[in-house]
Amino acid sequence: MENRKCPVLVDGNECGLVLTLAEREIETGTEVYECLRGHRTGVPLGVVEKRKCSTLLDGKQCGLALSVVERELETGTQVYECALGHRTRDPLDPGS
Repeated sequence: MENRKCPVLVDGNECGLVLTLAEREIETGTEVYECLRGHRTGVPLGVVEKRKCSTLLDGKQCGLALSVVERELETGTQVYECALGHRTRDPLDPGS
């Protein structure tokens, strides 16, 4: 989850600052990530990104893991990005 963007809403918009690992809570099985503004987000330990980038490079799929970098509430979509900066949009997950 390193280098993902902060999903906390500030005045109706996502904070968007980079998240870094702040602590691991072994007892609860979570990792806590924090942005420079102090917003914290917890995720279960060992969460593996399942989505892969489908952008074609030299005739082959990029294949890098995708992370949610933005949620567009007005359009009901979320933006995924791989480490190379390829972006794709999908409808918001019901649990988002």
